[in-house]
Amino acid sequence: MEETDRLLDCTFCRIRLFIISTGPFHYYIPAAAEDNLIYIPYWRIRGLAYTIGPLETTNRYFDTSLKAIPLQGLTPSLGVRPQAMKLRFLTPDTPGQFLRPTMKAEEVLPQGSPSTGVRSHDIFIGDTVSLIYTPMVLKNDTLHDAFTRQPAVPWSEGDGKMYPVLNPAERDRTRFIATLCPHCGQDLQGTKDTLLLTCKNCQSMWSCEGTSLQSIPFAVMEGYGTNLHYLPFWRMKLRFDGIPLTSVADLVRIANLPRPVTPALEEKQVFFWAPAFKINPALFLRWARQITIYQPDDDCVETIPIQPLYPATLPLKEAVESAALTLGGIVTDKRMFLTNLGRMQIKIEESRLVYQPFVERGRELIHEKMKVVLDRNALTFGAFM
Repeated sequence: MEETDRLLDCTFCRIRLFIISTGPFHYYIPAAAEDNLIYIPYWRIRGLAYTIGPLETTNRYFDTSLKAIPLQGLTPSLGVRPQAMKLRFLTPDTPGQFLRPTMKAEEVLPQGSPSTGVRSHDIFIGDTVSLIYTPMVLKNDTLHDAFTRQPAVPWSEGDGKMYPVLNPAERDRTRFIATLCPHCGQDLQGTKDTLLLTCKNCQSMWSCEGTSLQSIPFAVMEGYGTNLHYLPFWRMKLRFDGIPLTSVADLVRIANLPRPVTPALEEKQVFFWAPAFKINPALFLRWARQITIYQPDDDCVETIPIQPLYPATLPLKEAVESAALTLGGIVTDKRMFLTNLGRMQIKIEESRLVYQPFVERGRELIHEKMKVVLDRNALTFGAFM
């Protein structure tokens, strides 16, 4: 299984199970069985990183691992091991001693700039956080790398007291939920990496919140072409503290759009949009900005189409965080925006998942309404994020 997989096919009971965890998922890199195995925790963090500056917004994709305990002499990163080696879920029965992390993931991430003055500001979107344990062998008061057999870091009795091991209850984090529709009992459908499951029997959509399935409001923008594919986008009604932005007319003014302000636009609610799937950082920002400016208001239905639905892999919480990026990309007074960004509070008042129609032409997907092109290779790249 991949680290982002959330669905498991059980061959015994012949149903699909949704994988959840009480906190970040815990994995370990398996090593050959031997005595005195000690596993060292590292945070693995993947996602999209943006830096908003006075003149431009830069972006990058990151996949990094950072040590989760401040043990002196420990290598700060696992390098390519999490990507190149197989990972397994940590269970209470896994042999070995697993050290409890003492540093939170937020503490090891690079911090954003201060909120005063016109400076750059860092925003992370769609980050996947998990804990990866790498094996060490204790020999002669020294931890040796279990794969290279090279000495890695000294280990004393005092270190053993300073860095206690996980107890069996702390290892038992993984839970499984049967993917049966809470409304009608039919099997829910979804790809292995999806966060949302669909029921075509009762036309409903579900996400896993905590330890139960919760209904998600959705809509499908009707398409009329052939070879249609539907891609998911989050539509959000947001409130920005200190910024009057409730109507489309407000959006036109704040972004200086070439569009006349009419009484109808003064009454029309503005929505912020973001892809509900992972793509490269530049395309994610471009699509969020373009659809927010476009403000689609096409007729929608609450019926799951027979055409392919692309899986929703970006949670709503991450989409809300992207709204600051979208706003920063369209406002004209970027210095004022950047000065207030660190103090800005974004509150969500309403959300809906909207599937929008794209026409397939070769390796391209063309938005049926906007006529904007998305290369299918970008979706392939996003599937590995």
